[in-house]
Amino acid sequence: MRPLLRDYVEMLLLTGMRHGTEALGISWKHIEWHTDKDIRYLRIWVNGKTGGRWLIAKHRAVDVLKRLHNRQQSHNGIEFEQFIKERTAHKLFTFSNGYQPPSLNGTFRRLMRDSGLEKDAEGQTRTLYSLRHTYATLELIEYRIDIHTLAKQMGNSAGMIERHYSKLTATMEAYRLT
Repeated sequence: MRPLLRDYVEMLLLTGMRHGTEALGISWKHIEWHTDKDIRYLRIWVNGKTGGRWLIAKHRAVDVLKRLHNRQQSHNGIEFEQFIKERTAHKLFTFSNGYQPPSLNGTFRRLMRDSGLEKDAEGQTRTLYSLRHTYATLELIEYRIDIHTLAKQMGNSAGMIERHYSKLTATMEAYRLT
């Protein structure tokens, strides 16, 4: 279970998608390569709370997909690149036998408890949903993604992103404000 959870958590952190319906609804057919200006991007179709949308995964997500591919029996020996092209209906987050657990929440909670990471610095319990906040914060601070692009990627309104994260943008730009 933990190898699957690792891949699930990493994919959430590398895409900003919602856990649950959005993430667990992904099949291999929802993943494709997209090329723009001679750069190849991993594109994933998700469908959930706000409808369907394409999102762009960080390049490191390919490693996660390769691990998932290697563990699953559904590919019948088909190489990773070919498997992506075939766009099969097999679910992404499954055990080697194709079974997809209905939820990974309990395993995540136990992992956080067992590793001593159950609470964040403010004393809030870490959840799979909190990984969206981690993603948004990293995008705004480390990668300097603008609020409108981040909103489209995450399936939110720019107003919601601004309400929750505007304090970060002022802090990020402190050197320009002084």
